[in-house]
Amino acid sequence: MYLTRKLKLGQTDQLDRLARQAGELWSTLTKWHWRFARRQGYWLSKGQAQKMYCKGFDGLHSQSAQAVADSFYDSLQSWRKKRKNGDYEGLRPPYKQKRYFKVQWKSGAIKLRDDGVLRLSNGRGNNPVLIDWPSEKEPKRVEIGWDGDQYELRCQYNVEEDQEPKGTKKAGVDLGERHLATVYVENGENISVHGGRLRSLRRQHNRMLSTLRSKIDRKEKGSRRWKRLARAKDRQLRKIRNQIEDFLHKVTTRLVNVLHERRTGTVVVGDLTGIRERIKYGDRMNQRLHQWAYSKFEHMLTYKAQLRG
Repeated sequence: MYLTRKLKLGQTDQLDRLARQAGELWSTLTKWHWRFARRQGYWLSKGQAQKMYCKGFDGLHSQSAQAVADSFYDSLQSWRKKRKNGDYEGLRPPYKQKRYFKVQWKSGAIKLRDDGVLRLSNGRGNNPVLIDWPSEKEPKRVEIGWDGDQYELRCQYNVEEDQEPKGTKKAGVDLGERHLATVYVENGENISVHGGRLRSLRRQHNRMLSTLRSKIDRKEKGSRRWKRLARAKDRQLRKIRNQIEDFLHKVTTRLVNVLHERRTGTVVVGDLTGIRERIKYGDRMNQRLHQWAYSKFEHMLTYKAQLRG
């Protein structure tokens, strides 16, 4: 099982240079993929693109260059899948060039030194990225990207289940929009997880977004005041998104702890795949459904339950 650890890195010339190199490679892949498609009616495969444009790309480790191509073709494949299913209204394929892009390293370019420094290789002749790593576990995959204010390190590493369930009871979890979860424990009690705090944060997010957008629209695009309001919008909305994530972490941790104490060995969660597309209740309710964080709630509940056995 893999977990992700994040670490703020600030902004440095080296990280700027790496992000620009990754952005240049993304732009190259994008430009030539669509040029082949338009002029020759031929779509380059990922293997062909990696061989033609990633091999020997200066400034990035070979695995980092391949990871940029992986990201492009994963995005392209996702769009093609949605188009095939008829569920792509308003979506466009990856066609825009980028000045900056996230940089990724795979296990072959990652080394945790004995002095606790994480070394990320950037290929022969280039200085590696050196980061003080607050863990004894070497990550299997590393990504550095911009979080809106600074660069952020995101590391995936393997963890083992560190506990055993206390019993063999089963628990069924029914996810909801008003109540985040209603849980029935076999031969036991019902547990309800209220979502009032989450809905309040969502309403605050929508009101703030509407207010700031209306102010921004009244300013000349690109002016000093327009830029200031745009930065304020990003900062305020990011703060609310962090509060939402913090709330979800707390309620899922509390629920898993309660289920563990109730001697639960198996947790079953209802499948809500495609519910947003199947239900039409009107503009207001549809907005609430489309902001329903059931997928993130289920993901957090799943990995935390796995850690408890």
